[in-house]
Amino acid sequence: MADWSAFFVLPGQRRQASSEDVTLFTQELGWMVAAGVPLGRAIDLLLLDADGGAMEPALRAMRTELRAGRSLAHALTNQPTLFPASYARLIGLAETAGTLPQVLDRIHLARTNAQTLRRKIRSAMIYPAFLVAVAVAAVAVILLAVVPQLKVIAPANAKADPSALTRLVVLSDWLTAHWLALGLGIVLCALAGAMALRQPAIKRAVAEALAALPVIGPVIRAMRLAELMQTLAMLTDAGLPLADALRLARRTTFAPKLADALAQMEVALRAGGDVTAPLQASGQFPPLLISLIRVGMETGSIAPSLRQAAQIFDDKTRHATERALAVLEPAIILLISGVVGGIIYVIVDALMAVNDLLI
Repeated sequence: MADWSAFFVLPGQRRQASSEDVTLFTQELGWMVAAGVPLGRAIDLLLLDADGGAMEPALRAMRTELRAGRSLAHALTNQPTLFPASYARLIGLAETAGTLPQVLDRIHLARTNAQTLRRKIRSAMIYPAFLVAVAVAAVAVILLAVVPQLKVIAPANAKADPSALTRLVVLSDWLTAHWLALGLGIVLCALAGAMALRQPAIKRAVAEALAALPVIGPVIRAMRLAELMQTLAMLTDAGLPLADALRLARRTTFAPKLADALAQMEVALRAGGDVTAPLQASGQFPPLLISLIRVGMETGSIAPSLRQAAQIFDDKTRHATERALAVLEPAIILLISGVVGGIIYVIVDALMAVNDLLI
């Protein structure tokens, strides 16, 4: 899910660091470490550049930990809201193996790909959202500017059934009297929703509700699997045993059913059983993905299989987005046409009835 709460900042309040900020930090730190800049000096330079920015508190905490002789991985572990457990563990493995520049570059690439995919999905949803906004504006103009002019018609329309027009007039009067309170209520609800989404439990519940919807649900489920496979591929590529990678990966997902399946897979792996059986039982993993994992386990090359799975589900996410748009756009247009057309029909019907009375 997009972190919309980052856009709602009260005056004088520091903007909360976003996922994009963490990705940029990863890229810049990787550049400096690859250029031979000592880690402590690199953090100092990033802190100097981030003066007053969203990442400044996190960078100050990192500098304190490093000056106390602790590792970068330890510093990241103390900031779980910004750096997931899998991120910190990858950094720890890289520090031990002396491959920090390469691992930072790999993390940056994976995060960039995931964020690019999310941006494409959000961009694809702009047109349907624009259609909804235009429809709401059109209905508001009709109810606030056109319908009030018809108040004199309703009493004269004695022979015709005035119920539909009467309801429109009542709704128009209510909106005219309460439009300011209604607008403020919508703004306050948006702010409250953005603040609530900062809570992991609420964010998880909203994500689950969206994933259960019939049109956009397949998009969310495919994107979850793509990100999960990418995380597992990076962890196993860095030399982490699959069981440990599963334990870390399940902490990063907002889907309880996926996390449960990964936990059962870890138990089966440690017990020497069939690791794909829990995936089949969960109903959350497509047969193709289960087959790729099974082949990777049998051949001893699980990381390439996971990378291939991540690429496949990236493509599936794009295709699911295209299918969702193919359904949503005509449905929204039909809904708009029905609402606006219904209002216009009521108005024209009332005008025709008055015209008949005058004749």
